[in-house]
Amino acid sequence: MNTLSKIISSNPSEKKKWLVASLITIFIAAICGLYVNFTGMNLMVFQAWSFISAAVASLLLALALSASSLSYYFGWPDMRWGYQKQIGVMAFWIMCFYCVSLLILYPETYWFGFRENIYTADMMLGITAVFIFGAMVGINSKIGSAYFSWETIKFVLGLGYVGYALLVIRAVLIEWPLWEDWFSTFEGYPPGRLMLSVIAIGVLLMRVSITIHKMTIKKESLKS
Repeated sequence: MNTLSKIISSNPSEKKKWLVASLITIFIAAICGLYVNFTGMNLMVFQAWSFISAAVASLLLALALSASSLSYYFGWPDMRWGYQKQIGVMAFWIMCFYCVSLLILYPETYWFGFRENIYTADMMLGITAVFIFGAMVGINSKIGSAYFSWETIKFVLGLGYVGYALLVIRAVLIEWPLWEDWFSTFEGYPPGRLMLSVIAIGVLLMRVSITIHKMTIKKESLKS
């Protein structure tokens, strides 16, 4: 931990923040690529890139959203480092690439059939989540932050947990039959979206636990 702290440093420059975020992204992409290879998924090259981009975006979001929770309980990472913004922005743009890949891979649903499918849970949850993450990136940028108070910015950034929860619900609705089959046999590797959803739920529960913990402390202080 001390070694990692020295590498990251407590006062990183903007350039270093982007460099570290990029290295983290490359590392996660490599892990996801190995997962696709080891599981023997029968995917075309572009399909594999689409799957990997979705996984990388989800894991980067997990890192960005869990940083404050981990810091609350363990004092690490030091929130003054400020890497969450860069990691979150990387997650958003990779998510945008994933959305474009869906248009290419499934035009009958997301392109030509957009009007017919706009009100499905798949589309509504996905679009809402992307809109939330886009708002987070925009309001926390140098240009966007100049027009809003810190309270407003903090509120919008907090909506990231809502967007993340929507993606979990979307994954459950889309892949539940596949997950159900795996749960009934436990044969082969667990589905990728299942693993990502478990991680996401862990991040969300950790955040909820902080709220409960603060409320408990407040009640105890009032009693005393």
